Amino acid sequence: MSEKPTFEELVGNTKPDSWDSEVTDNELATVSSLAQKQLDLANEVSGLEDMLKAKKEELRLTQEQELPDAMSAAGLTQITLSTGEKISINEFYSAHISKANQQQAYQWLLDNGHEGIIKNEVSLKFGRGESAIVDETVLALKSRGLSPEVKQSIHPSTLKAFVKEQLTTGNDIPTEPFGVYIGTKAIIK
Repeated sequence: MSEKPTFEELVGNTKPDSWDSEVTDNELATVSSLAQKQLDLANEVSGLEDMLKAKKEELRLTQEQELPDAMSAAGLTQITLSTGEKISINEFYSAHISKANQQQAYQWLLDNGHEGIIKNEVSLKFGRGESAIVDETVLALKSRGLSPEVKQSIHPSTLKAFVKEQLTTGNDIPTEPFGVYIGTKAIIK
């Protein structure tokens, strides 16, 4: 096994004040050119991201409003184009529980027997050398003076499926705390 070289072996025994710190004009030009290139690329990426965001919004409006409205006005729910693509208009459901409505929405779920979609997460942060405590139960943690953090959440897909199921089976669900939105969307296959 070879030993690692010392600092002196790597740089020599000369004093730092004798090191050559002259930067050539060519080196400065390269640094300046690359810095400008980075700035230009960052601006270009930002512009492309803005364009992509605008195009996504334009696509959403066409999918969810313009094409469904045009097909509805023509009395169509689906059509096959001469190129073979099939267009159908489907209903979709969207839901979101805001922080402001979380307590009201969760209480409604509890009161109506749907608490199963609420997930509970208990977490606690430990420092180094506290691994023995990790294996203990919540009661043991509380008895030691520790307070575990309990976090409740509902996965967005679970909420969306729940809302769709409730509405399609004719069950009443308050739309405000669940941020319910029902729309149509054109699907092209």
